[in-house]
Amino acid sequence: MAKKILITGAEGQLGVALQKKFRNKFDIYPTDKITSKSGNSLSSKILDVTERTDVETIINKINPDIIINCAAYTDVDGSERNKDQAHMVNVVGLQNLIHASDHHTYFVQISSDYVFDGDTGPYSVEDHTYPINYYGKTKLEAENILRGSRRKYLIIRTNVLYSEDITFKANFFAWVYKSLTHNKSISVVNDQISNPTYVSHLVETIFLCIILNTEGIYHYGSDDFLSRYEFAMIIAEVFGFDNSLVLPIDTKSLFKKLKSYTAERPLNSGLKVDKIERELNISTYSSEYSLKKIKTIMA
Repeated sequence: MAKKILITGAEGQLGVALQKKFRNKFDIYPTDKITSKSGNSLSSKILDVTERTDVETIINKINPDIIINCAAYTDVDGSERNKDQAHMVNVVGLQNLIHASDHHTYFVQISSDYVFDGDTGPYSVEDHTYPINYYGKTKLEAENILRGSRRKYLIIRTNVLYSEDITFKANFFAWVYKSLTHNKSISVVNDQISNPTYVSHLVETIFLCIILNTEGIYHYGSDDFLSRYEFAMIIAEVFGFDNSLVLPIDTKSLFKKLKSYTAERPLNSGLKVDKIERELNISTYSSEYSLKKIKTIMA
């Protein structure tokens, strides 16, 4: 009998990719605060994870074996202005899922590189966490709640999610691709280092973790550490765009340039992936490799 998987935030970039990958392998129950707009054959049920009664109703009806929690308030600057909302979605939402579900339910929680301060990256799973913005604080609080819940859990920290689906706003690749397609000049930070995560590869890894009943905290991303500027330059090179349209800017200058840019950013928050490579016997890939794969898909 196929395992029943409840996906929250199923209409987001990662949630949609999970639906596509898992729909023929498990009994999938996609949920989201918004109605389906992705064109998937599965239509997401409306679920606001901050509403405990609604969460209880859905979970009691489905009785899932696995919950993949992709529901998140990911606006880093917005989290500074709307702390209550960020906390409700990122922390209380998870608490509601834990409270309503069976004790044997396996949780897959998507976390972030922003649980680190960025002073001494890249980081291993064992490194000390110290978030410097409110978004990062909520993601770390959620991690700690899940770790203390005595549930079977998998926490995967990722950074800079991107995919070939350019309809998603929270897709760095899409922003660069669409800007350069229209010959629009963009300023990209050259001092924030990460290892961007291709969603398709992340989904494959989550699938493998579920099959292997993997538990604990893991990091996932590309095998190279790049600034956002370097990543944008690789996008321009792979897709044949004019790279002179990509202008470097440092974080301090961006703070001055954009009033909406208010949250502190960890500068070097790359995530070391050696643990997940070793324990799952997988390989991670370079950003260039993933972008060439996207180019083939979009052709």
